[in-house]
Amino acid sequence: MEHITYAPKEVNKAKESLLLLKYILFTYNLLIFMCGLVLLAVGIWMAVDRNFLTTIIGIDLYAAAVFLILIGGGLIFIFSFIGCCGAISESICLLAAFFIVLCVISATLFIGGFCAVAFRAQIGDKIQKTMSDTLVQYYGVEFQYEKNRLVTDAWDKTQERLQCCAVSTNGWSLYKQSQWFKRFGSLDDQPLKYEEESRPYVPLSCCVKDRFWRYINQDVCQKWRIGPPGSPVDGAINRALYYNVSDPN
Repeated sequence: MEHITYAPKEVNKAKESLLLLKYILFTYNLLIFMCGLVLLAVGIWMAVDRNFLTTIIGIDLYAAAVFLILIGGGLIFIFSFIGCCGAISESICLLAAFFIVLCVISATLFIGGFCAVAFRAQIGDKIQKTMSDTLVQYYGVEFQYEKNRLVTDAWDKTQERLQCCAVSTNGWSLYKQSQWFKRFGSLDDQPLKYEEESRPYVPLSCCVKDRFWRYINQDVCQKWRIGPPGSPVDGAINRALYYNVSDPN
């Protein structure tokens, strides 16, 4: 009976191929591990630093988004670590568990992404409506109610940190529909006065700050009438107000 023997070069080549495959698999798992870590960090950041957005976006929607990001990031973090260990130790059980969970997570993300794309218009409209309603009804008035205080604080933080004014691109006009404007806003039928004597069109959190965190021009931001916020968007440009400026040039 003849014995089959392998040449040393063929054996070494097979071992090198397996070793290369092992480190490729480890690198792949390490990248997924880092992605899971980043996703987990983003979820924690949203839960802690951007928690005020729940008040104006809607607690259920924002909380669900944060929950899904935390759960997804945590699962990817844990099971990619298992995949790394399985690749190094060449454990079939660990690698099998990793690939099964990876397939489940991938399918879930695909379904979630498909639903988000399919219903993006409805989701966007609902978020905008919720934000507009909170601003119009609760911002800056009746501070004896906790909800009004929370909404006002949330909108001020949102506008200052995101450098915006209200909901849409030229959302400063939404303030004219608000309870705050009815009580404290400018009276359009009054004659033009000096800026310090007139009443504001927008709150102070809509105003642009310089690098030293000082308002560049508070009166122009809040009370200007030859452009936003006192006049239509096609008036003179207001560099002291947060909104989308379209230069003619």
